Amino acid sequence: MIYTIGKRKLDVFETGDSRKVRTPRQVVPWRDVAETCRTIDALLPTIDQKKINRPKRIIDGVARSGFWGAVFLNRWPDCSLIMNEPDLSCIDILNKNFPDCDIQTNDIYSWTPPESDILLFDFDDFTLRKSAKHKEILNRVSNTTDWLMVADNTCFGFKFGNLRHYGVATEEEYYELLDSEMRPFISGKKMVAVSSFMNAAMILYGDREEGEPIKYIDPSELFLSRGEKIYKMKDQTCPLFD
Repeated sequence: MIYTIGKRKLDVFETGDSRKVRTPRQVVPWRDVAETCRTIDALLPTIDQKKINRPKRIIDGVARSGFWGAVFLNRWPDCSLIMNEPDLSCIDILNKNFPDCDIQTNDIYSWTPPESDILLFDFDDFTLRKSAKHKEILNRVSNTTDWLMVADNTCFGFKFGNLRHYGVATEEEYYELLDSEMRPFISGKKMVAVSSFMNAAMILYGDREEGEPIKYIDPSELFLSRGEKIYKMKDQTCPLFD
């Protein structure tokens, strides 16, 4: 199946029946993959505000089938992108779709990545309550990058009232709690911005001025399609046909 992420095309085979289509290592449906792409894309302008006068060095620590990497390359085609995926079933897919990228197969539980401008980790099951299993990884890698992006799945349960488990009353209070709890494990980085949809959020950590609030940013309107079917759009034309 041909997936389109902005102006990037990915040729990714699918598994499952028509009611439960999945791509390798993407354990959630296309809708959630698409919305996650848009949350990542929504945070990138925040990083662009602090100009880097050279191609950006970016690492996708859990690359899977390459959707997150495609978002980065769509915005910064000249970036230097390392795509790390320990599951060998994805390596042929990544090599085919990203021939100019550095594809690696490191175990994230022992790997220390090289220095980067942006490092993204999507653990599948990260929440504050489950963070203990990921703190060692984040503690090891966070000082190698200026901007750390982590996918957080807590908001999936917001609609079921899970905020009470954290002793907070609002979503904003949850992210403020997460910010303070995780700071010792991510080299003192502060939560800069959050972009979320119903089931997950992408969180950006970096340098935030004292007293400056966390930014809450709506997902972008990045063009996305699966085959010839365009993922739901609002008022946007397809950039491929401009």
